[in-house]
Amino acid sequence: MNFLRVPEPELMQDLSQVIAYAEADFSDSEDSLISGLNEYLVMTGKILGSESLIVDLGCGPGNITERLSRKWPTASIFGIDGSQAMLAIARSREEKGKSKGELINLSYCCWDISLIAQGRLSFGKPVDLVISNSLLHHIYDPSNFWKALSYLTAKETVHFHRDLRRPSTFDKAIALQKTYLRNAPEVLVKDYLASLRAAFTIEEVKEQINNQGLDHLNVYEMDDRYLEVVGTF
Repeated sequence: MNFLRVPEPELMQDLSQVIAYAEADFSDSEDSLISGLNEYLVMTGKILGSESLIVDLGCGPGNITERLSRKWPTASIFGIDGSQAMLAIARSREEKGKSKGELINLSYCCWDISLIAQGRLSFGKPVDLVISNSLLHHIYDPSNFWKALSYLTAKETVHFHRDLRRPSTFDKAIALQKTYLRNAPEVLVKDYLASLRAAFTIEEVKEQINNQGLDHLNVYEMDDRYLEVVGTF
């Protein structure tokens, strides 16, 4: 029997969830994402510098955003999220970093992705890189995700997006849950299964991309649980 998608809330506002995610150690997957991004930039010849604008869409507590800031300290880095609770933690970390002379190129915006998708929110200048990590599966209507990317995009904008992919059966989802969150807090274990159920298959993502006329983006399977969408507009 097919493992049908069950959407989860778009925004993470519950304080216990927010704290659990902020305190969790996702360094392995985050290192992998940044490494993959860097390899792709080298392959495409894209150079990010002092005039570059980098956007982390669905930034949560700012884990990836901070890594981007440290890797490209002269670029302008913006983290975007719709959850004020998540951004409160991100901004607290930002303030501590800036007090040490770090993260000085980093800012956060509380923006609704549906408003970005309508073209009602923008930076007013070309975005050089748009990245997201585990965002797509949170979006009720995935067309809002792809439309938002289009509005944030200018000529030669690089896109690098990673998310979970939905397994084919419930048993496979449980197996992934037991493999990767064996010793995690209960709230994370529960949310991980919900995220797997809310995630899209690679075939569904390809269809979404085709429906939005974004055929130039490439979709790949990563490891046993991720997919990546990469390309240059």
